[in-house]
Amino acid sequence: MRLFGKKEPSTPTCKVCGMEFTETERMVRHMNKAHSKPVGSKKTV
Repeated sequence: MRLFGKKEPSTPTCKVCGMEFTETERMVRHMNKAHSKPVGSKKTV
């Protein structure tokens, strides 16, 4: 029972898909690339 001990280091986890990463910077890049809104091409009539 660890009442006052150090907590185990948590790994950064994507809130959308649940993937775990070793670094927070890697998770941020994943969020930008995988979960950003798709940029559609502008249609001209």
